[in-house]
Amino acid sequence: MKYDTYRLKVHEWILCIASWIFIAGIFSYFFYRSYIAFLVFLLFFPLYFKIVRKNYMKKRKWNLKNQFADALMGISTALQSGNSVENAFRKTYYEMARLHGKDSDIAKEFYVIMKGLENNMTLESLLLDFAERCEVEEIVDFTDIFIVGKRSGGNLRELITNCCNTISEQVQMQREFRIQLSSKQFELRIMGVVPFGIILYIGTSSKGYFDSLYHQMPGIWIMTACLTVYAAAFLWGRKIIENTENK
Repeated sequence: MKYDTYRLKVHEWILCIASWIFIAGIFSYFFYRSYIAFLVFLLFFPLYFKIVRKNYMKKRKWNLKNQFADALMGISTALQSGNSVENAFRKTYYEMARLHGKDSDIAKEFYVIMKGLENNMTLESLLLDFAERCEVEEIVDFTDIFIVGKRSGGNLRELITNCCNTISEQVQMQREFRIQLSSKQFELRIMGVVPFGIILYIGTSSKGYFDSLYHQMPGIWIMTACLTVYAAAFLWGRKIIENTENK
């Protein structure tokens, strides 16, 4: 199972299509008041779909990262209880299945590891396969440290415990940072809605105020320019938040 692609579920497809129809309707009404514009906006659905799928993929990786942090705490606890490294991973599977459900990504991945160990596969190869498929920084770092520690012949139990604690602290800090960043994301959504609220208010309180902007070529060009500026500003705001989030 690769994590660099995402296949939308049925209900996610329905939500994606319905949301774009709604957005296309809002844009066509406020900027053009035209059914033709609505049909033109619908043609941009593939672009919207790519954005939605990317967001789902990022959310899935973020959830996997959080679940992996929980798994590391389980591994650390099992090692401190005197279990071997392999048994610690086996016990962590049952803990993750209980905590996140058997259908969660982390439970599925630890199930693969557990079955691989039963088939005499090395833990290093199983972790390396997991890290290569998910491409999550914390999982890759843990795998690298584990492999180096195993090959160097050091105190693997102590090394893994320290690594688990360090990565868990990093993920916790990222959680707190994302909570703070969520307020900025909410502000961006509010700012994106405000222009439509202003147009709706003026158009309702002053009938015919915007009539000159619709169904006439100069007005169409003006509204197209406004739409371009609006879209550029909104996408720029999203880009700033994404860059901040990835730091």
